[in-house]
Amino acid sequence: MDLPESTLTLLRDEAYALLVQEALGAEIGKLERERADRVTKRPKFGVLSGRKSKEAYEDSLREVEDAAGPLRVKWAQITGIAERLHPVVRQEVSSYLASESPDYCRVLQIRARLDDWERAFQHLPEVLLAFARDIRELRQAVEKETTPGACAHELAVLRESAERLGRAEFELSIIVQAALAQAPAGIAEQIRFPALPDLKWVPWVGRLAVLPAAMVVAEVTRAEGEFRAFLAGPAKTVGGQLKAGRAVCAQLANQMLDDYWNVLRTHARTHYVEEMGLDDVIDMLNARYVDSDIQRKQEEITAAPFVWR
Repeated sequence: MDLPESTLTLLRDEAYALLVQEALGAEIGKLERERADRVTKRPKFGVLSGRKSKEAYEDSLREVEDAAGPLRVKWAQITGIAERLHPVVRQEVSSYLASESPDYCRVLQIRARLDDWERAFQHLPEVLLAFARDIRELRQAVEKETTPGACAHELAVLRESAERLGRAEFELSIIVQAALAQAPAGIAEQIRFPALPDLKWVPWVGRLAVLPAAMVVAEVTRAEGEFRAFLAGPAKTVGGQLKAGRAVCAQLANQMLDDYWNVLRTHARTHYVEEMGLDDVIDMLNARYVDSDIQRKQEEITAAPFVWR
C-alpha cells in the first residue's frame, strides 16, 4: 500500500497496542475464570474446620489476585495509550482517504457545502425583514396616495431590497447545485436543503408600479404576511434540517472510513508487526505517545517566563 510513512507508523503502533490489549485481556480473563472456579470449590468451613484449610483456600485466591494485579495495570496502561492513538490514526486515515478516494472526498464536500449554505443563510433573515419593512412602507404610502406611481421613492427602495434578495437566493442556489453535483448515486435524494420562499421579487416590484392602488395594497399585504410567516416559523427550523443532512454525510463518511481502516488494520498486523516482548511494546509506545507529550509540555513550561505561584 502506497501510504505516507507517518500513516504506516501509526497503523503499526495501533496494531501493536491492539495485540497487547488482546493478549492481556485473554490472560486476565483466564485468571478471573480460575478465581471464579476456585470460589465455587470453596470448602464448607464449619466450627471444627481446621485453620490451615481455611488459610490454604484464602492463599489460593490471593495467588490468583496477585497474578492478575500487574496484568490489570499493564492493560490499563496500554488501553490509555490506545485511546491516545485512536483519534490520531483516525484523522490520518481520513486525510489519506480525502486525497485518494473520490467518493469519500465527495461526501466531505457535500458536508462542507451544507456548512456554506448555513453561513450564507445567516444573513437572509435580516434581508427578508428589511424587505418586509419596505413592503409595509410602500403599502402605507400607497394608502395615502391615489396611484402607486406617486410612490416612486418607496418603489425604488423596495426594488433595491428585492435585488438583495435575488443575490442571496442566487448564492444559496449555487451552493445547493455544487452540493448535489458532488453527490454520488443514491445519495442526492438523502440530502435535503431547507426550502425557501420564492426570492425572485424584482419583476414583481416593477409590476406594482402600474397596478391600481387597491391591487397594490392587496399584493403587498399578502407578500409581507408570507415573509413574516416564514421568519416566524420555517426560518427557525433551518438548523435542524441542516443537522439531518450533516448526519447523513457523517454516517456515510464514517462507514467508508471504518471499512478502509479495518482493511488497513488487517494489513498492518500481517505486514508491519514484528516479534516483540509485551513489556517492550508497552515501553516503546509509552515513550512515543506519553513520555514525549509530557516532555514537550515540560519544555513549554521551561521556556515560559517564570511565574510565582
